Amino acid sequence: MIRRRRAAAPLPPRGQRSTGYAAAEFVVGVAFIIVPVTLLVLSLPLWLERQAMAQRAANESARRMVLAPDWNTGLTQGRVVIEETERNYDLPDGDLAARFTGNLARGQTVRSEVTVTMPALAIPFIGRVGTWHWKAVHVEHVDNYRSF
Repeated sequence: MIRRRRAAAPLPPRGQRSTGYAAAEFVVGVAFIIVPVTLLVLSLPLWLERQAMAQRAANESARRMVLAPDWNTGLTQGRVVIEETERNYDLPDGDLAARFTGNLARGQTVRSEVTVTMPALAIPFIGRVGTWHWKAVHVEHVDNYRSF
C-alpha cells in the first residue's frame, strides 16, 4: 500500500510572524461586556429590595391614613410608618419620601406615593455610584359605612 504525504501549509516568509487578536479581544470583552454586566447583576438585589420596601411603605401608610379619625392624625401616623421603614432598612435620611392625597370622607380614597432613592450602581467594598428615583403608589378606599 502506498501512502501519500499531505502537503504542508505554506510557511510565512522569514522574519514575519502571524499574530492573532485573541489578547485584544479578551481585554475588550472583559472591559466592555463582563465587568458592566457583573456590576449590573450586583445592583439588582438592592433595587428589588428597595422597590419592595417602598411598595410596602406605601401600602401601610395609606392603610394607617384610612383608619385615622381625621386627616392630621392620619398624616402623622402615615409619616411614622415611613420613618419606621426608613430606620428598619438603615436608609440615609431623605432616601424615602412620601406624599398623601385624598379625602377621609366615606367612600373616598387616600393615595400614598412613596419615592425611594436608588443607587445606580452598588459596588461591593467600594460604594454606591449615582442615584435614580422609583415611586410606589397605593390607593386605599375609605369604608362606605365608616363611623366617625
